[in-house]
Amino acid sequence: MNDNESKVISLIYKKLIKSALSDKNNSEGFVIPQILVLIIGVSVAVSGLIASSVNRLSSSRLSSLELQSKNSTTSGVNNIRSIFNNTKGAYYYFWLAKSCSQNTNNKECPQFGNASSLLWPGPFIKGALPDLSRIYWSDSGTSWCDGLSSSKCPGRQVAPTCTYLGKTQSSPINWNYYRSSLSNLLSGNDQAFSNQLSGSKRDHFQSFTLKSTDFVGSEDGGENSILIEGNTKVSSNSTIKSSSNKLRANIQVSKIVSEAGFGYISAGENQRDSNSLFLGNLIVSGNKKGSIIWRKNLFRPTDCSKTKNLLGIKSSYQLPDNTKGEGGLWVQPLLLPPPPSKKSQSNPWSLGQVVCTQDSSWKSWTNCRFMETTGWNSYKSKDRIVTVDDLIVSGKDSFFGIVTSNKSRVTLIVNGSIDLSNGGRICHRDNSSAASCGSGKPENLTILFQQPGKNSLPSIANENGKQELKCSSNGGIDLVQNKNIPYNTFILSNSGHSDRREPFSGFIYATKTTLSTSSSPAKYYQVPKNGSKLLVRTRGLYSYINNPEGSFQDRAPRIIRSWNNKPIPYTKESTLYWSSPRYTYQIIAIGSRSTSSNPGQNTMLNMALIWDTSRNVYFLVGLNIKQTEAQFVNRNTNGRIWYVYLGRDPYGRTNNGRTWLSYYGIDLKESKTKDLYIKGAAWMKNICMDKYGNGKVYWDFKKDFNRDLVKRYANNPKYNYGVPYYRGKSIKLWDTLRDFN
Repeated sequence: MNDNESKVISLIYKKLIKSALSDKNNSEGFVIPQILVLIIGVSVAVSGLIASSVNRLSSSRLSSLELQSKNSTTSGVNNIRSIFNNTKGAYYYFWLAKSCSQNTNNKECPQFGNASSLLWPGPFIKGALPDLSRIYWSDSGTSWCDGLSSSKCPGRQVAPTCTYLGKTQSSPINWNYYRSSLSNLLSGNDQAFSNQLSGSKRDHFQSFTLKSTDFVGSEDGGENSILIEGNTKVSSNSTIKSSSNKLRANIQVSKIVSEAGFGYISAGENQRDSNSLFLGNLIVSGNKKGSIIWRKNLFRPTDCSKTKNLLGIKSSYQLPDNTKGEGGLWVQPLLLPPPPSKKSQSNPWSLGQVVCTQDSSWKSWTNCRFMETTGWNSYKSKDRIVTVDDLIVSGKDSFFGIVTSNKSRVTLIVNGSIDLSNGGRICHRDNSSAASCGSGKPENLTILFQQPGKNSLPSIANENGKQELKCSSNGGIDLVQNKNIPYNTFILSNSGHSDRREPFSGFIYATKTTLSTSSSPAKYYQVPKNGSKLLVRTRGLYSYINNPEGSFQDRAPRIIRSWNNKPIPYTKESTLYWSSPRYTYQIIAIGSRSTSSNPGQNTMLNMALIWDTSRNVYFLVGLNIKQTEAQFVNRNTNGRIWYVYLGRDPYGRTNNGRTWLSYYGIDLKESKTKDLYIKGAAWMKNICMDKYGNGKVYWDFKKDFNRDLVKRYANNPKYNYGVPYYRGKSIKLWDTLRDFN
């Protein structure tokens, strides 16, 4: 008890006694008990003061140590958050990790629960954070592994192997560096993370160790429960802890996709897709901030430097600037959002087979203008769904018209394939048929494909064709095995008038469909006309239709097979699937003649115009027409001549080329290489562009498109799809143990 407290107590006693004895009105029988009661009360109070005074010396020291160890744990949580929230490196992926320190009791370690060390959360290794690029999210069903064994396909990589490819080359992410730089967190060596606090008489040393991290959730986010131990010591050399405090912090982990991370282009459906992306003539335009996502497991860091050449990219200016954090090309099998919901009027329209040419596009019965006339005028405040079997738009000035607005958006469902070629385009306008092509907002038009396809070539379509298509290193599409008819395709070799820069504007969600922007290298293309056959492209193959303005059956595509009964891929350079080892061929046109016509030779009734690219010569080759397909022949058939040589000019006078073509109803027009303009996003199985120099594909990474797309689909954040980073936010804290020595 100090002097001031003694004086206070003595003064209280004196005043109480003096007050009682001086009161003459009180009887002696009452005054004495009152004094005793008061003295007892004062004694209790005084005892409390004495106890408080006695304990103050010891409790103040314990409180100080407790506070310092609490400060250590709080500092530890803040340090962990600062490190893991660092978006300049790959630290933020460690939010997804489970771990346990070297000297932690196993009861405080998280439950791992996976027998395989390849599957998340990976092997249970004390004292180290895992290499997340070698750990995989388990395959749900067979969606990613597609039936492959676990040894060939453990799942999808949790973290990437490479950095962005953009203005600078992609490089391996040094996961060993990141792991080793954080190894002291879990080593139990708290000296590496100590802080000295100067007191009035002595120095106290604070430190913390990370006991464990326990993430529960998925790649979309979750919660990581972090256990931190904070310690104090009388000196840095002491092995005895003066106090310790364990603090568990549950950190909410959120996945964030920035503007630079949003995926405008995404290719790759499953582990089998080895050649699902080719970007030879792509140029990112517009905002130039965004990502191209190649959904692919990349196991070897040495492959990072090979990506640019593998994808046919010739110049760094083609991609966003990765040095400024504007995005680029990212290799990782990120989780795609679910297919967009389809909500519209009670009775969606089915337009059947739609073939638009420069003549038919203005005729209402072809349905080429339905979505900007009848299908728009009465639905200006309602979302719409329309289904087509196959959509073929071919020839100069031909188009399929669609008008949309923020109140009347369109979902186009395709049962077969789309072929936009030789000047044909989808003319997506905003709000008015008078607006220019390409003015429609891309988020207001969604294109979905039914797979493997319901109406196009139904007799030969099957599940085995899913893996038949891949991107060719020559640009365009190639076949993998050429054993089955492939899944549906979108041939986008024309967008609009180049001088007016009319873009294709829309959002394509077709994770089993192949997109190609390649066009034929031939000098000529076939002009569509009523009553004549027309060469088209469907399922990535050369095909034909009987009559672009005929009946439903006449407008349905039929594939063309080689003389050895193989489908022929539509690509920049047709390969040996149907040609001899010495030559490569391109199909230019297809036609028929009547039995009454007299060309001077008894040639076959159905023939195709072929260009031999290796010798630069043209010739007609006979076709054997069947019910749903045609097959080339390589010998005289039924007494008819199978081959007519036309020389270097199909319209040449010396070989009567023009006359021969007229017998078969074939009209030609010179083709010109045109640049393409695309605005929106495409998330597909394969995206196959052309070689560098064969025109350009300007893909506008439109600012705010991701925000508007998310808004369209009921503010579903999953449609902000792209390269993520993770951030942790503390939601609650509590003490679990305190020790004092």
